[in-house]
Amino acid sequence: MFKNNFYFLIIFIYTSLFSAGIYAQDTTRKMSTVTLSETAQKAENFVLEGNQLLVDGNVIKSEQQYRKAIATDKKNLKAEYNLGYSFYKTQNYTEAVLRNKNAVQNAVTKPEKHVANHNLGNAYMQIKDYEKAVEAYKNALRNQPLDNETRYNLALARQKKQEQDQQQQQDQDNQENKDQKDQKDQQNKDSKDQDQNKDQNKDQKDQNDSDKENDEGKENEDSSKEPENDPEEEKEQDRKKDKDQDAKDNQEEQKQNAKPKEGALSREQAKSLLEAMAEEEKKVQEKVNAAKAKSSKSKKSEKDW
Repeated sequence: MFKNNFYFLIIFIYTSLFSAGIYAQDTTRKMSTVTLSETAQKAENFVLEGNQLLVDGNVIKSEQQYRKAIATDKKNLKAEYNLGYSFYKTQNYTEAVLRNKNAVQNAVTKPEKHVANHNLGNAYMQIKDYEKAVEAYKNALRNQPLDNETRYNLALARQKKQEQDQQQQQDQDNQENKDQKDQKDQQNKDSKDQDQNKDQNKDQKDQNDSDKENDEGKENEDSSKEPENDPEEEKEQDRKKDKDQDAKDNQEEQKQNAKPKEGALSREQAKSLLEAMAEEEKKVQEKVNAAKAKSSKSKKSEKDW
């Protein structure tokens, strides 16, 4: 693991013996060599308060004091350094990168540039931007070539970048292989679908031809047959025929009755003949009855000896 020492700067910016270590400043000591402006002094007081809070472990409140110092004096590098450190401690590495980039831009002396770039490299390492971390450590060593911690972190950043590049290349190769496989699978699927469509089209064509032949054969067969009538319609037709036939028979019978055949008696003649025969038969019967009565009377007049 890389040496994630964040250079914690509590020294005054005007000191000539700028170092990367941790320095304490007595807030009650009077400055004899350099006199700060009222604004700069106010910013320094915010920084000292933030430093004390940071040492006590109150990172959130220390951050507030550093922000006040930057708002009061934007050129106060200690506030930028230590604010970046507070973000680093709370794992807000993106904000830590931003603050240390500001510190790099505002740094003037080599020690300032060394510290700012070293801390910037540490922040880049946390977000796995190893390429930018390598550049930051290089810039730090340009301003302080003898810093072993920076040299160690630079070597580690280069190793991480190489591993990252290899992993990215492997991922790219895997993706390309996957894309090629997917493309090949898609081509095979398309080819299979085309063959299936051809088979379906052929089957459909064969079916259509078969249906057409069946339809033509049925039409020919139907044309040679008389059309079939509905059973109910046939019954109705039969009833009509029977009715017509009955009417015709009645008419014929009436004609026969109205006009007798040659040599045959008419109805009136037959009636008269029957009446005459009945009258004759009545007379005959009366004679027979009279004869019987006479015979019976003759027998009763004879004596019984």
